[in-house]
Amino acid sequence: MAINFLSSITLNQNELIKARIENQVNNAAAGTGVEGQLYYDTTLDVLKVWANGAWTEVGGGVTSFTATDGTFINLTPNTTQTGAATLAADLSATGTPSSSTYLRGDNTWATVPAAFTGFSLAGNTGTTQSVGSGDTVSILGGTVMATVASATDTITINHSNVTRTDTTSSASPAFGGTFTAVDSVTSSAQGHITALNLKTVTLPTPTNPTITLSGDVTGSGTTSIVTTIASGAVEFSMMDPAAVVTAAEGIPSNNNDTTLPTSAAVKSYVDASLVGAVVFQGGYNASTNTPNLDSPPTATINKGFMWTVTADGFFFTEQVRVGDSLIANINTPTTLADWTRVQSNIDLATLTTVGIGNVNAGTGISVSYSAGTATVTADTVSYAATVSSASSVLTHGLNTRDVIIQLYDTVTYETIYSDNIRTTTNTVTINFATTPTNPVRVLVQK
Repeated sequence: MAINFLSSITLNQNELIKARIENQVNNAAAGTGVEGQLYYDTTLDVLKVWANGAWTEVGGGVTSFTATDGTFINLTPNTTQTGAATLAADLSATGTPSSSTYLRGDNTWATVPAAFTGFSLAGNTGTTQSVGSGDTVSILGGTVMATVASATDTITINHSNVTRTDTTSSASPAFGGTFTAVDSVTSSAQGHITALNLKTVTLPTPTNPTITLSGDVTGSGTTSIVTTIASGAVEFSMMDPAAVVTAAEGIPSNNNDTTLPTSAAVKSYVDASLVGAVVFQGGYNASTNTPNLDSPPTATINKGFMWTVTADGFFFTEQVRVGDSLIANINTPTTLADWTRVQSNIDLATLTTVGIGNVNAGTGISVSYSAGTATVTADTVSYAATVSSASSVLTHGLNTRDVIIQLYDTVTYETIYSDNIRTTTNTVTINFATTPTNPVRVLVQK
């Protein structure tokens, strides 16, 4: 269904790109037009225009033409012709065409040159060869050289691969031993190695000094020293058994500088003291689950362990953001319910930051709340009227020129277009090129 325009369209000298003229099979199908209207006759493949009360082919046929001779072609006749005419064309070259002549670039029939008689092929050494018609010239590779013939009459000359046999030495010389190394390399101008200068290298023998220990700890050696503690240098029996705390319960009551707790007692005391306490473990990347605290967790997690979120993401199924804290409620937690989540980045919302805020009604907008949820509704103000004349002034009373104007045919219900003017803040003027056939409904919306 075509869009109806009831007013002229001004393109302001812009291009109408890829436009297609109306197609009809003949004048009868095109119907009665108006002066200047176009359609394309698909039967005759011509463009037609309505002029002086009838459809006329645009441009018509050729009524006359002028023929002139070219550089190589002569036309007969070569004068101005009117109406139907027959043209004959012939070459204007000089000379006589035959099976032994050809047409040169200077527009002359010329005799074919004598047949190819051959040429001589010579090298730096060897015997010069005569190459005749039909002979094949072969370009072959020599020492470490090879040739390849390919398309477009090309010969490629390549340096052949040169193989070598490498050997490895299993010798492992010790101090004072010798080995052979390459001292220098001599090469030709073409990059080939012509000589190697070998050199024998002797490893020096190191001198390690002997170190001797004396006193309660004795021993000697060069690279390692075996030591001996003298009898009586350390007397463990001198330590009072009462000065050693072996149970965690005894540590608080032994707050002095004369008793020593065992490592087992210290560990038991620390473990008991930290039960239920918050122990900070570091940062948690919720985007990559690093360290692994879910899915299921693989990190060692005890009750009271706490991590701070360093990258937004999902913790189990819950969204967490940078600054939030995660605290384990039990040892080895495996579900979201086993964790306490503390949000620390909630602030007043802005246009670019999610946070705490509320929604206020603006111009043309109403807001209502239910159970904490805001519902935003646009207050649309509109006006409607029906017009049937070529020009109509409508008073909508919306007190603004910021209005949308739409029109449709009340019989076909098609959208149509007109020349609309927002005359004042409360009126609009609707103009048609001609009086519309059917009444038009006008919708004005603020």
